[in-house]
Amino acid sequence: MSEKKLRRLPLAAAALVACVSAQAEYQSPDGNFRMSGFGTLGAVHSSTNDVKFNYPGQGGGAGTAWNTSPDSKLAVQGTYKIIPSVSATMQVMSKYDANGSYEPKVDWAFAKWQALPSLTLRGGRMGAPFFMISDFRDVGYANTPIRPPLDVYGQVPVSQFEGADATYQLPLGSTTLNATVFAGDAASDFSSARRKSGEPTSPGVVLPLAPSEFSLSGLMGLNLQAEMDNGLTFRFGYSQAKMSLSSPSTDLLLANTASGPASALRPAVNAIVIDAEKIAFTGFGVAYDQDDWVASAEFTRRHSESFIADTTGWYVNVGHRFGKFTPYVGLSRLSVDDPNKANSLAAAINAVSGTGAISRGIQGLLNVQKLDQRTTTLGVRWDATSSVAVKAQWDHVTKPADSYGLFYTDDPGTAQARSFLNSTRRVNIISLAVDFVF
Repeated sequence: MSEKKLRRLPLAAAALVACVSAQAEYQSPDGNFRMSGFGTLGAVHSSTNDVKFNYPGQGGGAGTAWNTSPDSKLAVQGTYKIIPSVSATMQVMSKYDANGSYEPKVDWAFAKWQALPSLTLRGGRMGAPFFMISDFRDVGYANTPIRPPLDVYGQVPVSQFEGADATYQLPLGSTTLNATVFAGDAASDFSSARRKSGEPTSPGVVLPLAPSEFSLSGLMGLNLQAEMDNGLTFRFGYSQAKMSLSSPSTDLLLANTASGPASALRPAVNAIVIDAEKIAFTGFGVAYDQDDWVASAEFTRRHSESFIADTTGWYVNVGHRFGKFTPYVGLSRLSVDDPNKANSLAAAINAVSGTGAISRGIQGLLNVQKLDQRTTTLGVRWDATSSVAVKAQWDHVTKPADSYGLFYTDDPGTAQARSFLNSTRRVNIISLAVDFVF
């Protein structure tokens, strides 16, 4: 199966067929069990050490020294056909996580029932379907660039959910319509900094900062997708949930504002406690894959009723195949539409004197919602074999003053981190990767 058709497959089938197409998978003699896998060996170099480049939520990242953490991963998956209409799938993946480790995790564990030729039901742990390529965004071989544009895909901190979905497929002439409804819960660890200096304890004290735990309860949504024979695919998606956040930083701030002069800051701390706050995500996407041209674009919006900022993200990627080589170019942007409570909280914090360390701790949490940035991408993909793709990519990221963008900060209290936050900066990211399926 060609790479072009792989990218147009819906849902989890794309990742599974990517491995099947390499003709290197294991299949049991009776044909009921199949095992395959995929992976990426990547290396990333940044033009600055003031902050680190990574996928949002990872517990570290790349500076001026080459680093293999952001992109490298390995996954194996198996599917067992219980009866002709019922199957079970499990996927285990090892990739750099919020704790700064490669501990393998079960990403998928679901059962699928082909209830009707046009109706598929699934239940268990599955890819969270917020984006156009949600279910196979980790399968680098199935995508043209090294990674999905982070200005869009970095807006949602979870990539799996536990629940159920139903997909109905309707052929209409040269177009196939897919409608999916889903519901469940999701959770994920997220690291925005490794440590903070003197926040909220004594100045100069360095505290380890454990990852925050995001959870989405009552998650529900709808995805509509139209695939056309002329190579065009259109997608619309909407989802909403109640979000909660368990943060060591917030716990420390609550403890330190329980009494005394710092109690005047307790209302500000309460405002950054997230407990079952509504959050919604909307996305529009289009992809084109015909002959030698491949292109995709997405426009997304995130709206929150907590201190989490409202954001808009978009990207456009275009590539052209010259035999086994596919050069590509991309533009993307992430904008903060509404900082929500950030401005009012900043005024409340400044009005309280004698609580400098705690005030900085609150402000530090608000600063991680300063996400504005834009990215220009140039790259090339070489299909070395039927199961190996070699890629090189350059990303030029520009972020305005008073923004961290999507970069990771080891210690927001350092002079370098404060300088990065307060000034306009341009960062060049060089990435190399080998994607493979087996």
